[in-house]
Amino acid sequence: MLEGLVVVELGSGVTTALATRTMAGFGAEVVKVEPPEGDCLRHVGAFPNGRTDGESSAAHLYFNGGKSSVVLDLRQQAARSALTAIVSAADLLVTDRRRGELEALGLDEPRLAAGFPKLSVVAVTPYGEDGPKADHLVTELTTFAAGGQLSLMGSPDREPVKPYGDQAGCQAALSVLGAAMTAVLRQLRTGRSSYVELALQELQASAMDMQGPMAYNGDPPYPGYGKRIGNSTHSLWSYYPSRDGDVGIFVNPTNIDSFLAAIGRPDLRDRMSDKTFLAGEMRDLVGRWCAERTNAEVHAAAVEHGAPFSYVARPADLLADPTLAETGIWHDIDAPGLGRLRMPGAPFAGSEPFQLAPAPQLGQHTTAVLARYAGAIGEDTRAIVGGWRGR
Repeated sequence: MLEGLVVVELGSGVTTALATRTMAGFGAEVVKVEPPEGDCLRHVGAFPNGRTDGESSAAHLYFNGGKSSVVLDLRQQAARSALTAIVSAADLLVTDRRRGELEALGLDEPRLAAGFPKLSVVAVTPYGEDGPKADHLVTELTTFAAGGQLSLMGSPDREPVKPYGDQAGCQAALSVLGAAMTAVLRQLRTGRSSYVELALQELQASAMDMQGPMAYNGDPPYPGYGKRIGNSTHSLWSYYPSRDGDVGIFVNPTNIDSFLAAIGRPDLRDRMSDKTFLAGEMRDLVGRWCAERTNAEVHAAAVEHGAPFSYVARPADLLADPTLAETGIWHDIDAPGLGRLRMPGAPFAGSEPFQLAPAPQLGQHTTAVLARYAGAIGEDTRAIVGGWRGR
């Protein structure tokens, strides 16, 4: 699907990494530029088989799958010149470097437009390339906080709760992928390149479900969306422990009958408008019903009656899920030194199969890429890679 597309990834976060990983899986050649010490994702756990080196990080193995690794010590002029040569041969540059850093590398928008008219750029920034926070740094916590989504999460009587991991960065990756593919399509149709900037705060602010737009327009809160609710909800919209995990339900007026049929209590239909009953007796009833059953039994009842129940899936549940298995999302990859690993593929199916190669060892493709794109080998390569010694 993307064969022949040359992409340079100059980034250190999950947003650029996940977007370019998807491109690599669909056939693009993705050249990941790494410092001599390696991309920061190489040092993020967990670490399979007890290893803690930069080749065995789960984050690296996942986010960098299918890419070429090129080590450049960008403190050296020779390395910056090599980077310019590699970028000049590419179709797309995906970066999360700040504008000042790009200017120092000679890769700011004016110089790219003048020197590389066929190159499209997707630039990811925390707060935008201009404005009072253009030079600010962020973490996944501050990204969620500044974009507004953190205000929706957690119990109303406690501080907000951040979701696990870097969900803000992963969400943004899909926008980066879409922007990149749009730029590539524009180039194919018009011969004109694009410079696209995406700010993480903007992406978060635009994805706040219905509560954000309502607040922006001064509308009164929609019932159930006026404040953080955590798990302290009424019996028809909550999470309950089961015998082997947790289940969640979300009942609205159109599926009350199926809900009551699933729990075997259609006789309670006339009491479903009684708020005192729902908050007390009904909540206890549903809690007991879930606690007596396994996740699979709860889900089977939901499927039989068309009721809005679902179990809270854990990673092991997802691996065993027959629906996901049918989609073909799981890929078994032979990782050097680590054996066979199972990884998810793309979050969508294309007309061409998603084929993912293992994540590269640090600097694995440095010599080959420099020789192909920068004309640098031998002594020149040693000057370019700085303190990296290779393998």
